Amino acid sequence: MSHADREKWDRLHAEAGDGGSAPRWLSDFDALLPRHGRALDVASGTGRLALWAAARGLDVLAVDVSPVALARIAHPRVRTYTQDLELNPQVPPGPFALITLFHYRQPSLQEPIQAALAPGGYLVAELATVQNLERHARPSRRWLAAPGELQRFASGLTLVHYEEGWLHDRHTARLVARRD
Repeated sequence: MSHADREKWDRLHAEAGDGGSAPRWLSDFDALLPRHGRALDVASGTGRLALWAAARGLDVLAVDVSPVALARIAHPRVRTYTQDLELNPQVPPGPFALITLFHYRQPSLQEPIQAALAPGGYLVAELATVQNLERHARPSRRWLAAPGELQRFASGLTLVHYEEGWLHDRHTARLVARRD
């Protein structure tokens, strides 16, 4: 990621309100998803998913390119780590009981993320897809998944849930997968 991109994200996160709460659809999997162990929130931003995982009882590592965003996360169970995943497409060493990947598309992270999942660990992900451009100019094509891309990203894992379609006026792919 360029220095200008990092500055853009820092500025956006500095001006934004709180990160909000975790998506409501995750409540459908409340009984299934882990409540102890380690979690990794990839491209965490201001940490809405990191905070959700910490509230579940997990010890969370939140990774993002923006130190400004990470500085806004305040929870005793969340540690933060600044990393440009485009320049260094590796995730911190696992094993993780839970990995979250929301609104950040980087296909080169497939192998590192799957390798970092603990046996029995879960990947929970959500990405906007290219069909989103039919109604919205943003996010740009760079961040949008092709049809079925998120499902392919989880190949080798056991698919627990997958949906792709117009959800709340965004064309989105959602995934819950488990490493056996």
